[in-house]
Amino acid sequence: MKFTATYTDAYTTSITANAMFADPESSPDQPSVLSFSRPIEPGFEDSAYYFEINDQSYGNYQGLEYIRLGRNRVEIKLEPHVIKKFGVEDFAEVTAEFDLDDTKYQTLIETMRRIFNGFDEYQEV
Repeated sequence: MKFTATYTDAYTTSITANAMFADPESSPDQPSVLSFSRPIEPGFEDSAYYFEINDQSYGNYQGLEYIRLGRNRVEIKLEPHVIKKFGVEDFAEVTAEFDLDDTKYQTLIETMRRIFNGFDEYQEV
């Protein structure tokens, strides 16, 4: 699955780090969405990251072979057991392209580093 994220948001609260890439314009009733989150509050240092593709029914804790964040795109590849669980071959690899100014991109990088801290599958390219 590949889409252009016309909406991109990344933020950290006192308890979670969250990032979302979405295209609500192409199909408002069923938008393409890729999101990531992870608890960061004290006591959750060893917690797993969580991701969703489109909605909660396609969400999972961990299960990515890789996640690559570049200046204008994010790419993920799911582990085979997660593809099987979801039952949607099109979700095996997901790419979201985006266009952010430098400040928002820096916030995105910092947030993604918090979400994937300690996980080797995260790469900045």
